Amino acid sequence: MPWERIETSLRRVARSDHPFKISRRIPEDGRRAAVAVVLWGDASGAKKLVLVQRGFGAPQHAGEIAFPGGMAEPGDLDLPRTALRELREELGITDAWELGCFPDGVAKARVRFTPVLFRWEAPEPRFMVDAELERALMLPLAPLLDAPWSNEILDRQGLALEVPRLELDLGDAQATPLWGATAFVLKAWLDALGTS
Repeated sequence: MPWERIETSLRRVARSDHPFKISRRIPEDGRRAAVAVVLWGDASGAKKLVLVQRGFGAPQHAGEIAFPGGMAEPGDLDLPRTALRELREELGITDAWELGCFPDGVAKARVRFTPVLFRWEAPEPRFMVDAELERALMLPLAPLLDAPWSNEILDRQGLALEVPRLELDLGDAQATPLWGATAFVLKAWLDALGTS
C-alpha cells in the first residue's frame, strides 16, 4: 500500500463533515486516551498492520484485539505523544513516525480516544511485549480491504451502534474476533483508504 495513498486517506477524512469524531457516543469520562495505528513496511509502502492482544487477566478488554494505547498522562504534551509513549511501553517501538490523526472514537470504557497513525520501517520488526499483553500481531494490510467484515448491533447507554466485526484466523483453535472500538476505527480508515 503506497504511503501516498495512506496520506491521501487521512486528508480525505480531515475534509469530511465530521473530521474530529467518528462515534456518535458521548464519553462519560473526561479523561482522554490515544491509540497507535502502526503500519509496518518499507520505502515503497505499508505492508502490515500492528495490533496487540490484551492479556487474558487484564482488568479491562481482557483477551481483546486492540491497537496499542492508553490514557493520557500529565507528562504527555499531546495525544500523539501519548500514543507514541504507549507504543514504546507496550511494544518497545521507538523508531516510528507520525503520519496523522484519525477522528476520535469512544471506547466501551466510555473514554474518548484519538487514533494516531504511525509509519514504521524497521527492517526486521521485533517487539518487547509488555506484561499486560498476550502478544503482538502483524496482519497483512491489503487483505483487510477485502476481508469478510460483518456488522453487529451493540447497545451502549441506550444508543444502538452498528459496529463492524471481523473473525481473525490467528492459528488458534477458533477464530478471534476483531470488534468494538478497534474494529470501528479500523474499518472506517480502511473505507477511507479504499476510496483513495
